[in-house]
Amino acid sequence: MPNTFTQKQKQEITEVLSGFGFNPKDEHVYLALLEMGSTTLTPLSRKLSLPVTTIQSTMQRLVKKGVVDVTKNKSRSIFTAHHPDVFKTLLTEQAKSVAGILPLLASLKTETLEQARIKIFERERVTDILNESLNAKSKTIYEIVSAKEFQHVIGEKFHYSKRRVQRNIKLKSLRVRSHEIKQYSTATHAKELREARFLPADLSFQASILFWDDTIAIFSTKSEGAHVLITSKTIREMIQQIFELLWSVSGKMETLAQEKQNG
Repeated sequence: MPNTFTQKQKQEITEVLSGFGFNPKDEHVYLALLEMGSTTLTPLSRKLSLPVTTIQSTMQRLVKKGVVDVTKNKSRSIFTAHHPDVFKTLLTEQAKSVAGILPLLASLKTETLEQARIKIFERERVTDILNESLNAKSKTIYEIVSAKEFQHVIGEKFHYSKRRVQRNIKLKSLRVRSHEIKQYSTATHAKELREARFLPADLSFQASILFWDDTIAIFSTKSEGAHVLITSKTIREMIQQIFELLWSVSGKMETLAQEKQNG
C-alpha cells in the first residue's frame, strides 16, 4: 500500500475492501494496479515480487468482482483497474438485488412471542450490533464505555457518531477516564447530541455496554472478539438503574484545556 497513506487510512481502506470480499492479496494487487494504470501480468509480478501465476489468479478474481477490466493485444492480456467510483455502482447493484428478494425472505420469517433473546457476535459482525442500535425507537442510546478499546473493536471505517447524529439519536455516555482517547468541548458534545460524564477514577475496565429500548449490547475486547446482544425488558431495566446510579456519582467530562484552567 502506498506510503503516502497514514496507518489509519490504510486500515480504513483494508476494512472497506474486505467488505467487498477482498483478501489481502486482492487488495495488494488491486492497489498496485491503480498506481500502474494498464499493465500485463509480468510487470505487475515484478513490482509486487509475486509469481505470475499468483498475479493471474488474483486478476481473475478482480475481473469477476467487476473492479478490473481485461483487454487483448495480440496474445497478451492487458489489465486496467476501473475508476474507484465503480464501488458505488457495485453497492447500488447489490442494494437493488437485496431489495428484490426482501419480500421472499420476509415471507419465511416466523413471528414469535416477545421473549428474552441472546445473540453472540464475533469479530467481523460487530457492526451488525451498531447498525441495530441506530434503529433505536426511543431516539436515545446509553453507554458505559472504555473508549480506547471500543474504538479498536469497531474499527475506523464505521463513523458511528456521524451516523447516530444523522438519525437524530442522542447519546448518554459514562466513560472510563483512564481509557479516554479524545478531548471534547461543550460545543462538540452539543453538536454530536452527547451528554457525557467520567466514571469514578477507581473504575477501570476494557469492556463496554450499549443499551437502548429493550436491547443491551456487551462488547468484549478486540483480542477476545466475542460480543453479546440481549433483548430483555427486565435486564434492560436493571442496567438502566445501575446506569442512573453511576451517573449520579460520576464527574463532568472536561477537556484537558478546561481542567488546566480550573486547576
